[in-house]
Amino acid sequence: MATSLCLFGLDLRERSCLATKSPKSLRPENERLRSEVEDLRLRLKEKEQALDAMRTILEQATEAVTQHKQAEEALREANLQLADAVRRKNEFLGQLSHELRNPLTPIRSSIYILEKATPGGEQARRALKVIDRQTKHLARLIDDLLDITRISRGKIRLQRTRLDLVELVRRTVEDHRAFLDRQEVVLALPNDAILIDGDPTRLAQAIGNLLINAAKFTPKDGKVSVSLARTQDCAVLEVADTGLGIDPDTLGKLFEPFAQAARSIESSRGGLGLGLPLVKGMVELHGGEVSAHSDGPEKGARFTIKLPLDEKGALAPGSSQLKEVGAAKRRVLVIEDNVDAAANLREALESADHEVEVALSGAEGLEKARQFDPDFVLCALALPGMDGYAVARAFRSDEQLKDVHLVSIGGCPVPEDVLRASGAGFERHLSEPSSAGKIEELLSNVPRPPSAGAKTRSGR
Repeated sequence: MATSLCLFGLDLRERSCLATKSPKSLRPENERLRSEVEDLRLRLKEKEQALDAMRTILEQATEAVTQHKQAEEALREANLQLADAVRRKNEFLGQLSHELRNPLTPIRSSIYILEKATPGGEQARRALKVIDRQTKHLARLIDDLLDITRISRGKIRLQRTRLDLVELVRRTVEDHRAFLDRQEVVLALPNDAILIDGDPTRLAQAIGNLLINAAKFTPKDGKVSVSLARTQDCAVLEVADTGLGIDPDTLGKLFEPFAQAARSIESSRGGLGLGLPLVKGMVELHGGEVSAHSDGPEKGARFTIKLPLDEKGALAPGSSQLKEVGAAKRRVLVIEDNVDAAANLREALESADHEVEVALSGAEGLEKARQFDPDFVLCALALPGMDGYAVARAFRSDEQLKDVHLVSIGGCPVPEDVLRASGAGFERHLSEPSSAGKIEELLSNVPRPPSAGAKTRSGR
């Protein structure tokens, strides 16, 4: 067995032979052995490096496979969302066609009745009421469509003012009594003012949408409760009802455009499912938030709006800016080249006891404005010759007229036209100028600057 043992390739006999050699003669052999050991060490290091490289490649491959699976999952989820969006869009378009077509039948029937009925008779008055009701419904649908598009594109411009939310809520509830004629309405408002910085028209629209929603889904003899309170840093408005309620799966989708809860129920009551998304958009534009709660089907629902307070200054307890503003009568100049439209506007404004002048061109409007000294100017954009944009620039550059409130009127301009009008000096646009309610709301909510026309009036 001893003959088979070796050390670095040497058997025992060679080893004993080496032992008899001198250190000098062993030096080459030692160098050879050290070289072999170093070579082995280098090979081992190379193997370790190769193993590390293989381990890195394996980790990268594993990560790539994981990323690929995640990408596949994301693509699958995106496809599902796209399919759901397409489905909702198709359902919405079908519902939109239905909703827009519905009012046309009674309108056409009423026009036929008006052609045959005695002017001013009971039958004619009923037909006019039907036409008025159905055209308002159409206008509301179109306004919702325009507003949801403007919100999604960031085109909504708020006309902010310091206002009392208590009075705004009270007035909005009164304005929507017709929708709540079948339900008991419980109103709980504080005596003191709650001041916020906001657009009264847009906030009234949001609150009104919640009231209409409550009326739509609350049966006869049900209850709708409206309460307003103030916390340390915000105003809290709640609209609660004892109606159909909301199932948990639907709660999270209520504020998504075109995602209606219980479509068959919604369809039977009319509507496009845009009311709640509009509420969310309008409230968030004011820096607030909106939420919904329900204990389930047939257990009612509660919607909560939170809006930041405006702590600059204070009103006396129980006072209201809106009451003071709404009580004022206005001097209104209408600049409209369409004779019929101008006459309708004059009649609507004068019926609300406003003082009205009409001009049929931009140049005539400027001349009458200097004589009439208006608080408000309702001006069409598409005027012949001197268009509405030029009229607005002329007003803003005139020392006497620069503080007058300018409102553009007309059809439904594209957002670019509205931005151009704003740049020219218009403060608002009314797409439905023949609506006396909208005009009155606008005139009531915007206070007249003390400086507007003061010199002219004092000099007369």
